[in-house]
Amino acid sequence: MTGAAPATEVLRVTTALADLSRLYPWLEGAAARLGLPQPLVQKMQVVAEEAVMNVAMHAYAPGSGEAIEIRLSAASAVAELAVEDSGPEFNPLMAAEKPRPASLVDAQPGGLGIKLVKRYCQDISYTRQNGHNLLTLRFPFEGPAVPA
Repeated sequence: MTGAAPATEVLRVTTALADLSRLYPWLEGAAARLGLPQPLVQKMQVVAEEAVMNVAMHAYAPGSGEAIEIRLSAASAVAELAVEDSGPEFNPLMAAEKPRPASLVDAQPGGLGIKLVKRYCQDISYTRQNGHNLLTLRFPFEGPAVPA
């Protein structure tokens, strides 16, 4: 199937907690349908949760019901996870990293999500197009994806 577009799985959720809880089961199923290896899926779960929850908690007013779209595709031994929202412009790659606290007593909650995302995914890009934020995360893996 040379030149064929990769299969893409799509999930649309709102900021409602009940809706956000669909992320993990969807990602598990989508990854299985795309033939992605389980160790990769575990990394993607951490990154997806952080990216989606960041949008839900910071881009929109609480309970607004605004939409977040998550897309997963795989081709040529690279899985691509995209998170798109229409919230205010925010490029997480340009955000200042929180400094490491001197001690556990000095540590404040929050602010480590971007660092966590960068630890699990080294190929990240951000664009702002037509009023939407698009965060794209690429994960290389061994072996071919096996689309259903």
